[in-house]
Amino acid sequence: MIKYIKNAVLLLAASLILQQASVGAAELEPTFQQKHASKNIAFFAPFGGASHMNWVLSIGNELGMRGHNITFLTVDEFTKLGRSSPYVNTMSVGQGVDVSGTAQYTKDLKGTTIDTIKFMGKGFEYMYANFERDFKAAKEFFESNNIDLAICDHFSDACYTAADLLHIPYVVTSTLSITNDGGATYINNKLTTMTDFTTEFQPFATRFVGKFFVPMMELYYLLPTLNQVTDRKRALGIPAKMQEPSETWKNSLKLINSLNGFSAPRPLGPLVEYVGPIISKTYQPLTEDLKEYLDSHERVAYVAFGQMATPVEKDIYLILSGLLESIEQGRLDGFLWASVHAAGYFPDTITTSSNTTYNVQDMFNQRNPHARVIKWAPQTAVLQHPSTRLFVSHGGLGSWYESMYSGTRMVMFPFFGDQPGNALLIERGKLGGILKNDFTVPQAVELLRRILDDEDGEIAKNVDKYQALVQIHSRHGVAKGADLIEEVAYTHEDGLLKHRQSADQRMGYVKSHDLDLYGALLVVVGLGLWFTTAIVKHVALHLKSTSTEKTQYYRQHIHD
Repeated sequence: MIKYIKNAVLLLAASLILQQASVGAAELEPTFQQKHASKNIAFFAPFGGASHMNWVLSIGNELGMRGHNITFLTVDEFTKLGRSSPYVNTMSVGQGVDVSGTAQYTKDLKGTTIDTIKFMGKGFEYMYANFERDFKAAKEFFESNNIDLAICDHFSDACYTAADLLHIPYVVTSTLSITNDGGATYINNKLTTMTDFTTEFQPFATRFVGKFFVPMMELYYLLPTLNQVTDRKRALGIPAKMQEPSETWKNSLKLINSLNGFSAPRPLGPLVEYVGPIISKTYQPLTEDLKEYLDSHERVAYVAFGQMATPVEKDIYLILSGLLESIEQGRLDGFLWASVHAAGYFPDTITTSSNTTYNVQDMFNQRNPHARVIKWAPQTAVLQHPSTRLFVSHGGLGSWYESMYSGTRMVMFPFFGDQPGNALLIERGKLGGILKNDFTVPQAVELLRRILDDEDGEIAKNVDKYQALVQIHSRHGVAKGADLIEEVAYTHEDGLLKHRQSADQRMGYVKSHDLDLYGALLVVVGLGLWFTTAIVKHVALHLKSTSTEKTQYYRQHIHD
């Protein structure tokens, strides 16, 4: 006790000394904004949903507080997201794309590469559905408002195409590092191969197919769609050419709402910056009836699959059966399911292995005291409630962040995109498990048992570590993101960040990869081998000649 008192006294004394030393000290203040004025900035994101927009809006709000004029350009459905950012102006460019029917495209997905590529094709249709309107809106807004810098969601080709055409610098925002300067030979960076983010656990055949055959399959299935997009651009007078995003964005800064542990660790280029996880610190509270429901339970599973991932009837039947049997076994005492677009796919009844039949409509009408299905739930508030013990999710990165921030273990039911890769990271990191769509009900029940019981405590220990990781890195992500946006706005030269360009960007491919050195080495080695061979041949001929002379000499003397 005396030791602690002494330490406290020493800390207090040190604090007083520091305070006295700081009296009268001058403080550095930034002046760059006074010299060059504030900037007009536009963030354009008409597609992708809250996970693409909320974190960037947090950065935008910070920029607005710093005195910049920032506008959020989006579609009708997402203007509501701007309400939480009072320093951001929000403007709609029209109605968005209806994605409520995604279930019809996901119901037959079996996880094959061809399925993934075909689904990518459907994704391109969504992304480019209103390209002409979006491009025109972006271009006109950038011109009429003297935009100094554009922030473009990585799905918004209209944004960076308009910025390129007007010679306006732009920053690309994404939750994934999907460009060449954010990859490595062992990283699966394409949407078609990121069912596993690295090649570490992949057999030779999978790696071989992914490296050489998947690009050809992409070309075969996606070329017609990409050709149509190119033709549509040219019809607008855009000098379009077909190239991957890595090439399009090669000179732009990429802000990634991620961090190591949630992305497979890899070297990042100078134009790629992790700023994640950016999580809103304010959230919508529980409604009275939801609070009453959660307060009256102790072990609740929360189920939500986001806006784009829609489970179909067989998936819902599997998940419902697993949850209900877990309730019957006493591991859970309730579940809350946010159905979003999936309401029409719920079965009428569920019969568990105990031969108990449940009326699913009772779950929608709140007549089942333990099982409740609603259209939407304030996710952060639900996860923060102490009764929420498990999160059954599609595996979106935003949901993963929120789950770890609250310290909630996870069951992943992935659909497409980065979700299968996220699920594998969660399973391998022992933060939860993967519920596969071809599981039987007993397998689903066993998975829930293993994760909820956590007999060796390993899941709880790892969730605690990730909770610390998320909470530590989310402290300053918004400020870091705003600093990087300002860096581009105040330091670019004709859209280029010369101070961030690595030497290889100014060198030829041969020199930057030392191919000339290897070539010279081959020449030197080749000449050395040739010279050595010539000497050996000469010596051998000399020895042979000498040997022949000696033989002839001895034969002659023997004959004499």
